[in-house]
Amino acid sequence: MRLEATIPDSRGTAVVQLADELGLSRSQLVDEALTLFLKVVLEVRRGRRLVTLDPNSATPACELATPTLAALEWAMKTEKLRMPPEALATIKALAEDAPAPSPRLRAAAKRHGK
Repeated sequence: MRLEATIPDSRGTAVVQLADELGLSRSQLVDEALTLFLKVVLEVRRGRRLVTLDPNSATPACELATPTLAALEWAMKTEKLRMPPEALATIKALAEDAPAPSPRLRAAAKRHGK
């Protein structure tokens, strides 16, 4: 499969340099990066984090994160919502007695494909 991506020039230069240094094609380097990212996403979904380990002590030396991984981690943190029965009854009553949608609301929904 052929993929195309737009990346900053500085990162593109780094990709070319690293591919040359490792004796890989750019495609091989991108495949390695995607494989690693897919594995990291799977681990984050399991509640784990990506860290580097100090080889002498086996303790975490550095935690690695990206905006995408941070967002995924936050999305995985769910909390139970606890509400008193009175509040639930109020919400139910509001939902049951909701006014009919206005013409403006219907037009907006149509524009957004709802």
